[in-house]
This record gives sequence, structure tokens and C-alpha cells, in this order.
Amino acid sequence: MIYAGFWRRFVAVIIDGLILIIPSLAAGYAVPIAGPVLISFLYAPFFTSSMLQSTPGKAIMGMAVVDENGNTLTLKAAIIRELARYLSVLCICIGYLMNLFTAKRQTLHDIIAQSVVVMKTPPEVNYFQVWLAEIKKLGGDASASQEIIKTTPNANAAKAIEDLHKLFQSGAITQAEYESKKAELLNKI
Repeated sequence: MIYAGFWRRFVAVIIDGLILIIPSLAAGYAVPIAGPVLISFLYAPFFTSSMLQSTPGKAIMGMAVVDENGNTLTLKAAIIRELARYLSVLCICIGYLMNLFTAKRQTLHDIIAQSVVVMKTPPEVNYFQVWLAEIKKLGGDASASQEIIKTTPNANAAKAIEDLHKLFQSGAITQAEYESKKAELLNKI
């Protein structure tokens, strides 16, 4: 895994802040004070626990938030990470600066949530559809994100090729098997 650096993450935070302006203003008009707080609090957990694995700002910057094993965060882990983010801010933003000094480029909130931010090409999806799928999952519809995944065959094939390469690197398959399966996957794209 290639870990994301400080400045790339900083730009992603600015992009996310700009994206949040309109929904926060609308929520503030509908429900003063609580509306914008709720929108900004749920924004990151919904997106990072989705199949996107990142907020739109991080996705634009080519990053994903995953657990230390490379798996998608659960909604619970994403909420813990978001709560811990406030600790990073409270300490005069020193929690964010920890990224410069840790081996996995983790901030305080990453360490608490046992997550890492890695470089990853995002799937080609509509961010609004991802957000709606997460809302449906909260309501008990587990198939919601599967509908979105079906609309992105290139992302699925790229993930399969990445997984295949990992198998080859670990010695689980031979080079001939790797080349054969890779050719099959490339033909599907």
C-alpha cells in the first residue's frame, strides 16, 4: 500500500469543505445549528464506509480510507474515526501533523480508528448514488451498494486484476496462470 501524504490530504479536506457548503447552508436553513452539524458529521463516515472508501474530496485526489488490512471501514469504524478527528483538531491540529512523522502516514484519528489513507484510483460512480445507497443500507437494504457496483464494470475488472497481481506476487499462482487470467479480465473491459 502506498500511503497518502499530508499535502494531498490537506487539499482533499479543502475540496470536501467546498462540497459541504451548499448542503450545510440548506440544512442550516431547515434545521438551524443541528442541521449543518449533522450533515458535516455524517458526510465522511457515509462515504468512507461505502464502496467508494473515501469522501469525494479524497476520491478526487486519488485516495481511499481503509483499515490497516486494506478492507473497507465499517460504518462504526468510520464514525469512530470521525469522532477522533475532533481530537486531532482540539490539539491545535497536532493530530493532523502526526501524518508527517508516522510510518503509515497516519493522523491521530487514523491511529485511534486503526485506519490508513492510501493512494487508490476511485471507481467511476455517481457520488450522490453512493450516498443514497448508504442511506438505504441504514434502512436494512444490503443490496443497495451492489446496484452501484454493477454499473462500474471497469472498476470491478481493475480490482480483480489488482487481486490477481497480489496472488502472483505471493507465489500462489504461476506467471502463466497470471498472464492467462489477466488477459481474460482485460477482454471483459
